[in-house]
Formats: sequence, C-alpha cells, structure tokens
Amino acid sequence: MISGGAEGAVYVRQLLRAARAGKLAVEGLEVIDRAPDCAAAREFGADPRVRFAVADWVDWLETQLDVLPPGAQLVPYHWAPHVLLEWLSRHVRRAGGSAVRGAPLTPRGLPFEATVAHGDRALSYAAWLCPPTCIEPALCPHTRGEKSWSLAADLEAPYAPDAMDGQIVFRSLHFAYGVGTIPVTEILAARDLVVSGLADGPRSYLVATSSHCHGLATTLRVERDGSRAA
Repeated sequence: MISGGAEGAVYVRQLLRAARAGKLAVEGLEVIDRAPDCAAAREFGADPRVRFAVADWVDWLETQLDVLPPGAQLVPYHWAPHVLLEWLSRHVRRAGGSAVRGAPLTPRGLPFEATVAHGDRALSYAAWLCPPTCIEPALCPHTRGEKSWSLAADLEAPYAPDAMDGQIVFRSLHFAYGVGTIPVTEILAARDLVVSGLADGPRSYLVATSSHCHGLATTLRVERDGSRAA
C-alpha cells in the first residue's frame, strides 16, 4: 500500500473490515511510507497482519514488486506524484534506455481536467467530489443514473490527437470494501512491454493510473540510449 497517511489508514481499516466480515482473505498488508509515525502506523502498528516499510515509494516498488507473492495487489496513492510512472521510467533506464516526459496530453473534454504540479493530467468523469471509498457501482451514487463511462477503458483506446504508439493504463479498480487495487502481475507486464519495445526504436506512450471515474495521465517518450545517433 502506497502511503500510510490519512488515506492509507482508511484503506487499511477497510481491508481489515472486509477480512473480519469474511469477504477477503488477508495474508498480510504492507504499508510503505517515508514517515515512521504515519497515521496508519499510529493506528495499526500493533496489528500483526500489518507490516510497515519506512522507504521512498518508488525505491520500494523498484526492489519489491518482483518478489511479491502470486495474487499480490497494489493499493496506489491516488494523488500526484505519479509513482508508477517514475517506477516505469527507472526500469527503462536500467535496461539501457532513456525515459522522458513527452508532449502534454490533448484535452479530452471531460467534466474535470487539470494539470498538476508534476505536469501530469488529472482527469475525471465527475465534476463533483466523490467519497474516497466509492466502489464505482453500475448506478452512480451521485447522479442516481447508470454509469455509462469508464475512464480506464477510454485511456486504453487510441486517441488520435495524442498520436501515441501505445497506451499503458494501470487499472485501479474496486477490490474490497471501497478499496481500489492494481494486480501486481499487470504492473510487471506493462514494464516488460515497454522495456522490450526499446528494440523497436523511439516510442511514445500514454501512461496512466486510472479507475473507471478518475485518473492521472501523462506521456512518456522512451528510446534505447544512442538510438538517435544510430
């Protein structure tokens, strides 16, 4: 779980509630935060099911994702910075490539779009404030109508104005009791796709972490070091 702050503490609480209700088998939760006295540690530090790693988020992902057990799920941090983008960029560089942010994303005309401090694009189908544990049901709790949209699916589809070579979308979807997660196997598969694509020359990707309603997206240009001179 990325972040043991107030949001992270809520997610730990919800997952343990799901376990108590018999809705989820919890072998263990690991919370990653740079502060040893984060909110989750203060509340759950004595619970043997919850482990804490005091570390930089991207540093932890870089060393631990490959060794997590089968079926592991990542609870992402839903606000900037775009942690999985930096993790992906580090792996490209380790494989002998370069990874830099590309051109800004073209506006899509969504109800909410804004550029955040790190240059990523915050996108949402909601022009209202959603509760953090919304499960994104088929009937939207706010509009009381059918939820006919999926931002994650939209971002996975080619969008002509952006002229990308591919789309890497880390889908953060409801897992249990209002907590969205990304299967670790899908994160690793995305990394392998981008790294193997270095052999094909310079490529530009849309990279996003997204649920059905909200997402954070940017563009990433990757190429093998020295390819411009080849």
